[in-house]
Amino acid sequence: MSGLPAVGHALLLDPSTRDDPSLYRRLHTEAPVLRTAGLWLVSGYQQVSRLAGDPRLVIDPRAGDPPLPLTQSERLELIFGRMLSFRDGTAHRRLRQLVSGAFSARRTNALDRTVRDLVADLISQATADGAEFDVVPAIAERLPVLTSCRLLDLPTESWSRVDRWARTLTGQLFRFGQTADQLADMHRQVDEMLRFIDELAAARRDRTGDLVAELLGASCGTDPRLSHDEFVSFVALLFINGLETVTAAVSTCVAALLRQPGLAAELRREPDRALDVVDECLRLESPVWLAARRAVEPIEVDGQVIEANDPVFLLWAVANRDPAVFDRPDEFRPGRAGRHLAFGRGPHHCLGAAMARVQAAEVLRQLAAYEGLRAGSGPTRRRHTAALLTYDSLPVTVTPAGEPLSIRAEARLHATNR
Repeated sequence: MSGLPAVGHALLLDPSTRDDPSLYRRLHTEAPVLRTAGLWLVSGYQQVSRLAGDPRLVIDPRAGDPPLPLTQSERLELIFGRMLSFRDGTAHRRLRQLVSGAFSARRTNALDRTVRDLVADLISQATADGAEFDVVPAIAERLPVLTSCRLLDLPTESWSRVDRWARTLTGQLFRFGQTADQLADMHRQVDEMLRFIDELAAARRDRTGDLVAELLGASCGTDPRLSHDEFVSFVALLFINGLETVTAAVSTCVAALLRQPGLAAELRREPDRALDVVDECLRLESPVWLAARRAVEPIEVDGQVIEANDPVFLLWAVANRDPAVFDRPDEFRPGRAGRHLAFGRGPHHCLGAAMARVQAAEVLRQLAAYEGLRAGSGPTRRRHTAALLTYDSLPVTVTPAGEPLSIRAEARLHATNR
């Protein structure tokens, strides 16, 4: 294990090292569970999968000693603290069961046409002034919020406000050191959002088949299962659902489409393969690189003991290249055997995973339909944070106006835009 703590530190603290798969291999071979500097790095596929489902590891940073706040604002602390994303154990199971209908297969399948229309409209807007555009601001950043707005059946005039609120909320997580004026401005936006949610609830209470009405049905009655405050937090969660992760996933998949010779042509011939391509893109370059947990009881794994209150980092991206599970893990092979962990595992497996796959796959299908698709002239900028691999800029050029598409691609575009 000589030098492994340094390898672990580099991967955790210096994201620029994460493009070196030889470092992943060292962890797989020598220390799939590594203790370093008072914390644990778990990189083996089996070990990550096991610990992700262990109730003795919790996601809520407030459960630690000392408890850590989610945000600087006490008002937002209450909203975030009631969200599914930061609950554990019985409270998490109860909420997940109550709201799982929002992401049911029936509702996700019904979104297929909606996502097709949204992607087609975004590409149309992006190409209105020319053949080159930046996928990140034009599509990847907008698609998740617009999809949530459609899921909630919100009027189009409210979409820009929801987008603003969503970015405000995500920008407040784990952000500290703001001035009183900055907090006051943020609280004005939160108050505006809360009024909007209350008005939405009042208007939708008796609507049949409506998601908001379904959630309200779980928060009303003599024995409410979902409190009003939990209802508000869940609608806020839907506003921010996938804002960063879907943006990262779509960008990652489009970048792979540009890098892989012949992949666009394959998708034009077999568009149904897009989901396999998405899964392999996300396995190979997992947008959510790791997950932070904390032990609340001792846990024995591979002959080592994770003590209570120890921080544990589950390295999804490293586990997704474990050669014990994925043959030739550094190769791009859509349709390969093995289930990737890009959406997590266990109780906190991403509730919107199916929806995210649908969104990324549809972007690939529609961009691949352009025979002239290629990288744009501007710079591509990747961004690694501690937990996320994403893109700040990803310029592409599509078939210029007047250049005919193939009959297959043209027919597909017409079908998408109907």
